[in-house]
Amino acid sequence: MTATATTGGAVNITDAATITSTVDIVNPGVDAATDAANEAAQAASDATDAALAAADAADLATDKAQEAVDAVATLSAEVTKLITALKAQITTLTNLVLKIQKKVKA
Repeated sequence: MTATATTGGAVNITDAATITSTVDIVNPGVDAATDAANEAAQAASDATDAALAAADAADLATDKAQEAVDAVATLSAEVTKLITALKAQITTLTNLVLKIQKKVKA
């Protein structure tokens, strides 16, 4: 503790005096706890940033997965149309073969 007093001249015990006092309190345990709390807060902030980045990546992956689902649905519809057209061609070809067989037998 440091204490200083000033009066600006000779001191009479009946005169008022100004006294200023400064006390420095140092507690290594509290300082260490404060540092640890600050580091924990920074770690929590970093973890939050990482979690937000992961959420953004998950959203992007979800969007890409939905695009893939849509592409598969489109391809599936096209394949269904192609199979239907192929069945129609097979039916037409079968009917033509049957007509040819009838003419050959006749």
